[in-house]
Amino acid sequence: MINRIIRKLTQTSRLDEYKKILEYALHEGYILTSLADWYENNFYPGKKVIILRHDVDMNAYCAWQMFKIEYGLGVKSTYYFRWLTENSKIIKQIAMAGFEVSLHYETLATYCRKNGIHTNTSITESDLNNCFDLLLVEKNKFESKYGKIKTLSSHGAPRNRKINTPNHVVLSAGNRDLLNIYFETYDTPIMRRIDKYISDSSINTDHNWRNNLNPLEEIRNHTLTICLLTHPQHWYYSPIANFKHIFYDFYELLTS
Repeated sequence: MINRIIRKLTQTSRLDEYKKILEYALHEGYILTSLADWYENNFYPGKKVIILRHDVDMNAYCAWQMFKIEYGLGVKSTYYFRWLTENSKIIKQIAMAGFEVSLHYETLATYCRKNGIHTNTSITESDLNNCFDLLLVEKNKFESKYGKIKTLSSHGAPRNRKINTPNHVVLSAGNRDLLNIYFETYDTPIMRRIDKYISDSSINTDHNWRNNLNPLEEIRNHTLTICLLTHPQHWYYSPIANFKHIFYDFYELLTS
């Protein structure tokens, strides 16, 4: 634990690496875009596409740093914010630039934490129905502040690991049409349209990308449809940001 804290405090920014990935993709003729834009353009059939998705789990300012790179290169992406990382000024500015902003919801995890539910066998149909209704309220709240939500993405909170159940199960508990969205990012039909789903990992690990996948290699191989999922806290580091990351880590553990 001590070694992990030291490494987090001393980590340095990887933003230059992120910019080089995007520049290389553009050089190779890729369209770099958001999830909503990908859907609205019928998934860009036959074209090389990288869908840029950011799950803002810890620090909205880190997301702002990645946004500035994308904006400077003339590309678009999707940012999913938790209520924990809500920063109205940043979210509004990203949305005004034509990027997709939406909710990284953790409705089931929050509900289970508040109601002392520790196992998936304790979750009832009534609980799931309640969570669906709560998600509708959350969606409407987010939309009232930042504009229309077109896609949603569930967050994997520590409580989800305890109950061994993802947040997105609540979508099947109610009338999904009421959400009025294109899709949820973990919908099976959507996942099947992606040739390579690449997710980053913390620089504290031995590899910066999960499942032995690397975006540079996939771009080099001209893989058609790539979803590149990043977590901004893995890319921007500063003494203040590093301290916040450690604080959030402990907060999550204590409240899960």
